[in-house]
Amino acid sequence: MTSVQRTGLAALVLATVFATSTTSALAWGCIAVSEEGSYGYSYSYDNEGSAREKALTECANRTTEESVCEITECDESE
Repeated sequence: MTSVQRTGLAALVLATVFATSTTSALAWGCIAVSEEGSYGYSYSYDNEGSAREKALTECANRTTEESVCEITECDESE
């Protein structure tokens, strides 16, 4: 998966997650993607650190041990 494809996937997932969010308070969401294309995401977290941890954990659960997950995007939204 190319970096352009990863960025596109990250933007699509993040937009979908935030569009379906029903909370009115500000909340953090992040996307993590691995070198092999696995991903993990989080939404509706009170702080960026927790949102990052959740996204990385989900990504790691979906990928092989040889691939590394990295946060590609984090955002705070309503």
